Amino acid sequence: MARNGKSHVDLTIMLVSHDAFRRDLGRLERAAARRGRGEDPLARKRVATGWQIFRSQLHIHHEGEDRDLWPRMVKGLAHRPETLATLAELEAEHERLDPLLARVDAVLTDPLVPADRVEEAVADLAACLESHLAHEEADGLPYIAEALSAEEWKSFTAVQRESLGPTGAAELFPWLLDEASEDNLQRVRSFMPAPMRMAMKTLWGPAYRARGTWTG
Repeated sequence: MARNGKSHVDLTIMLVSHDAFRRDLGRLERAAARRGRGEDPLARKRVATGWQIFRSQLHIHHEGEDRDLWPRMVKGLAHRPETLATLAELEAEHERLDPLLARVDAVLTDPLVPADRVEEAVADLAACLESHLAHEEADGLPYIAEALSAEEWKSFTAVQRESLGPTGAAELFPWLLDEASEDNLQRVRSFMPAPMRMAMKTLWGPAYRARGTWTG
């Protein structure tokens, strides 16, 4: 799929979200490697905050797909049974991620869990999520433009914006742009209307940074 190709479907937020999930997986792996090596309470708090935001964004992302995007695509791809099977696989992968997320949550919040068990739990989650993201990008997202008309895509994005609301947007966009590449910065900023860019600069970004995620 050409990330910059002309289409009535704009996958900017979805693709940049995938990059942000990969970024946070790297941070999580580094945090697991530091476990038990004299981490101070502030560092642990920052990791816990970063993890909470990561889990929240992943849940929102997958819920939007399972509840709304995949069902819309199923209707438009009735003539492609192999693609329908792929969509079912992607939904099943979401379910396989749930116990892995719960396991990491448990080991991160228990200071008595040995470092090797934390690293193992994080590695299992990272492998599963990396595989899922690659699968979705290669075999799921390229069919959105075929499955959904321009009006259907517009309806889907409107539902997602309404579901997110101002509070959700205030967390989503600073998270997306945290240490983002210059290309992703420009792609997301071009997507944001002027009032949203101003809110990002004056309110959302400072509030997000004040929470002190991962390494601060």
